[in-house]
Amino acid sequence: MTSDARSAASLMVAAWLCAGFGVPVDVEADPRVETNDAVVRKALEDELSRSMSELRLGDEPRPYYLAYTISDVEQLTASATFGAPTDSHHAAARVLRTDLRVGDPTFDNSNFEGSGGRFASLPIEDDYAALRRELWMRTDEAYKGALEVLARKRAAAASQASDDDDQNVGDYSTEPPAHLELPPVTGDADVDSLQRLAVRLSAVFRGFPAIAASRVVATAGLIRRRMAASDGTFVDDRQRLVRVDVSAEAQADDGMKLRSFVPFSAASVAGLPPAADMEKAVRAMATELATMRAAPVAQSGSGPVLFEGLAAGQILKLLLGDNLAGTPPPRTAAAGSEERSEQSALANKLGQKVAAPLLSAVDDPAQETGPGKQVLFGSYRIDDEGVPARRVPVLESGLLRGLLMSRTPRKEIAHSNGHARGSRFTSPRAHVGNLIVTAKGGLPRAALLAEMRKLAKGGGVTPYVVRLLEDPNVAGGSNDSDDMMALFSFGLGSNHGPPPVRPLVVYRLSPRNGKNGKDDGGETLVRGLTLENLLPRSLKDIVAAGREPAVYNFVDGGTGLGGIPSAIVAPALLFADVDIRRQTGKYQKPPLYPHPAFVSSPVPPSR
Repeated sequence: MTSDARSAASLMVAAWLCAGFGVPVDVEADPRVETNDAVVRKALEDELSRSMSELRLGDEPRPYYLAYTISDVEQLTASATFGAPTDSHHAAARVLRTDLRVGDPTFDNSNFEGSGGRFASLPIEDDYAALRRELWMRTDEAYKGALEVLARKRAAAASQASDDDDQNVGDYSTEPPAHLELPPVTGDADVDSLQRLAVRLSAVFRGFPAIAASRVVATAGLIRRRMAASDGTFVDDRQRLVRVDVSAEAQADDGMKLRSFVPFSAASVAGLPPAADMEKAVRAMATELATMRAAPVAQSGSGPVLFEGLAAGQILKLLLGDNLAGTPPPRTAAAGSEERSEQSALANKLGQKVAAPLLSAVDDPAQETGPGKQVLFGSYRIDDEGVPARRVPVLESGLLRGLLMSRTPRKEIAHSNGHARGSRFTSPRAHVGNLIVTAKGGLPRAALLAEMRKLAKGGGVTPYVVRLLEDPNVAGGSNDSDDMMALFSFGLGSNHGPPPVRPLVVYRLSPRNGKNGKDDGGETLVRGLTLENLLPRSLKDIVAAGREPAVYNFVDGGTGLGGIPSAIVAPALLFADVDIRRQTGKYQKPPLYPHPAFVSSPVPPSR
């Protein structure tokens, strides 16, 4: 873990310790909390001007660039289980990120171990004197830290041989100043309405005695960002997001733990599907999970695998989205140290074939909605380094045509394309916004299944359809230690290759036989398998794709809505050959007697 990541993790734990996010606050009921936009802007600009003109330590260089970013985040969260509320809170936080650079754009203190922005909590009141004092203190800390990092970076550069990638690249790309001021946006949620929704959806599980545990987490957030930089950039924008995660767990008779979830996302509570439609989707998930308890355990082997629905976006995040960053990895004092492993797997493959020829992809943060007018979480206008977001073609018929760039240049790409993004507690680096994947010659689902059977015919292999993968970005995920250790052991058992991918919902495709070539059983639910050796190069093994794209919204690298909102839009994807491993080992026995069923208990009425 880098020192930047360690410090960010420490701050995150401290800032989110209370109520899982910030400090509980009732703004309307507290007369001491006043809103005055002019005060915040004046504090930013006054301290920015003073720091750039007066900040200096002896003969050391002055800052050549300074930016303050204040993020005001208001989050409402409510949760419930089996129709009973478990938690609800309204929290607010104000976080300052200070980005200060010393040296010059060709060589400065950035992108080196220990570098990165400084983070601090600010008073949530718009008090000019209090804000100025915090800005002053944090700038002083950032400046001293920047000088120390620059000295270490110079010493490392003097003692290490440079390679071709280091020549004439520089550390910072100069971009035109940006200006954006969006009108105010208010949330349309309150804790009570979120609590009622969570209770209503969780009550569905009362009719499923086979479900051992369930959780509904409804979260609504309003994020306001104000950024002022010494190059003249000023940004005042807002983002409103709503997410409802419904998860459940069951246990088979042999002790195997099973899990599933269904997420709902929107820009506002009003944008969520009707409550009756959400209940229907939750009921379908619960029925499938209950059925899974008696499903057969999959067999080890290899064969064609179709990722459809959410699973298509999830697998593309792992294989493509997480590997498109062009930001060079942080350099270290020790040449060739582990920090260099932060290099994206595709970063050095521009112009090369990295995926099947049928695939193309762009990252377009300006696109606000996807199929069915569903909101895309990765929409924004200006990135976290003050650069306007641009549409970036990344894949063209399987060839890597572009990378996502921050202001840290690389040999092939000298300027940012507006994709520097960070959570509220991590320094910005290149990251996906809205990754939209398309496929030439998309097939209807029946044709995809026929293609799978053709690939499996005569090979003694079984084709599988994966509809959902385990997802650390979903609230209410399993923390079961046995499950985590079992999953970890699979990684050790596969020659220390890439971490295994764990499907939650998988169907085995039956062979076609019988009269008139009809299916002899269609698709059969199975359990207990992991997918192994899936790497970015596995994108070349995609042989067909579907016609109907699905939206996968996620918040990367943060608790609640404090991470990086992102989206991937993708059709179903058929991989020709995937390694499949059956889960083995001992499981804890199920409880000795059934849990008290809810069928005879009255379901709490909707309020």
